[in-house]
Amino acid sequence: MTESLVSTGSRVLDEIAGVIGTRAALVLGCAFRGERVYIPKNPAREPRIAEAIGEELARALCDVMGGTPPVSIPVRVVLHHAVKQHADAGMTRREIARHLKIREAQVYEILKRWREDERQPRLL
Repeated sequence: MTESLVSTGSRVLDEIAGVIGTRAALVLGCAFRGERVYIPKNPAREPRIAEAIGEELARALCDVMGGTPPVSIPVRVVLHHAVKQHADAGMTRREIARHLKIREAQVYEILKRWREDERQPRLL
């Protein structure tokens, strides 16, 4: 089963998504939000990668991107996707804020921006 790739809005995450899929890239992004991550050739050298996305995907990521310079995981992009995902799952703004350890006002602003973006007509 292949996952269709959706742009995350981040070149780094899109590159990772090209290897392990969009959902796994965002899960990895949430685990390393705001950090510079070195992807080793051997996944055992950075066990947090496998903890976040599983052994099989970690191995695939390391096979393709292992040994490259460290990548910076963008905070904003990952946070916005996490808020949207939790909202789509039916969580309240308060629950999302507590879960992600951010202010409820931030959750409100992120969701407001998503709704505005969804209402914008697409040119292509």
